[in-house]
Amino acid sequence: MQNYGNPYLPPEKLGKENAWEYFFEQPLRIGLEQAYEGENIILSAEEVQPRLYETMNFLENRDGSLTEWRMLVKMGLLKVKPALMEEISAVQKKLFKKNVRMLGVYLRGTDYSASKPYGHPIVPPVEFALSTVVEKMQEWSCAKLFLSTEDKTIVKVFKDIFKDLCITINREYVDYIPGKVVTSCRVDRENDRFLQGKEYLTELVLLSQCNSLVAARCSGTVGIMMLAESFEHTYFFNLGRYGMISLD
Repeated sequence: MQNYGNPYLPPEKLGKENAWEYFFEQPLRIGLEQAYEGENIILSAEEVQPRLYETMNFLENRDGSLTEWRMLVKMGLLKVKPALMEEISAVQKKLFKKNVRMLGVYLRGTDYSASKPYGHPIVPPVEFALSTVVEKMQEWSCAKLFLSTEDKTIVKVFKDIFKDLCITINREYVDYIPGKVVTSCRVDRENDRFLQGKEYLTELVLLSQCNSLVAARCSGTVGIMMLAESFEHTYFFNLGRYGMISLD
């Protein structure tokens, strides 16, 4: 998050600042400068690790692996910056009313639906996602839904159908450029990289506080499941993978 390019680090700050520290505390309370002064330094290998969202096993906690990852949060090893957490809590207090049962909805579109990356879990078409949300809201007795997505089209469809029952944070949505990943698309404003990360993290935290969750299979869903202590109900779109026949 400091020495490699990432969506949240301005290019001119590459190697100088750690984008992790914009949003989270250091797990062991030391930064890279202190770590590099140690007598022994171990650098990770450039091996591709399995992505957690690629398995329903993790999302549904079939073998307890999700419980183990949630311990990172409980032990304070994955801790949002206190000042940032205060801002997120203020947003939650404004948007989430007491005793109103909330369905969290997390959907991806843009680069996934446009480029269909080989082997990635298929994201649901908006119409299919909409029908599932309608069904689950009734089944799970949720009065409102909190929607998180980077896709303006998805927001419009849900707002048109659910009106005031569909809640979103006050955020900027990127204009997707075909052929690019959505995290490389910028909004014309000062400090955009940090603000996009802040908006994204705010949504994930708020989703983790909902009563139940309907979500696409992607990295953000892993974050939601780690941040949440539990959900009454969950539903993950298990539609196979782009270019592959797989339901896992």
